Amino acid sequence: MVFVSRSFADRLGNGSDINDCLQIGEITKIGNRELVITTKFEKAPKTYTLTMHPDAYVHTGDRGQFMKFSELKTGNLVAAYGWYRDGKWWARRIAVMDPNDYLIKRLAEDAKAGVYYKGER
Repeated sequence: MVFVSRSFADRLGNGSDINDCLQIGEITKIGNRELVITTKFEKAPKTYTLTMHPDAYVHTGDRGQFMKFSELKTGNLVAAYGWYRDGKWWARRIAVMDPNDYLIKRLAEDAKAGVYYKGER
């Protein structure tokens, strides 16, 4: 279970943890506090431009390890958590995923078998 301090949720406004959406994809373009990702493991991949929220952070798949936004590279597989508001997709957290992780391999196997992430048929 994840607990968010009240003060942190208040600073984020309408984008607290409970409202977050998740997109898994590869980074295709990196700009000034913006990322463009193309989703994976979906029947019809989608492209999203993510604007980094001022309080956003980037972490790796290893527990407690963080990285700088400038260390992200195109081709990195990421899980982006955030919300859509005011015409922008705001990223609150970017998790860099290990392509050899069991979850990622399982999502890839399921997609090959016709079972897509987010229930697409």
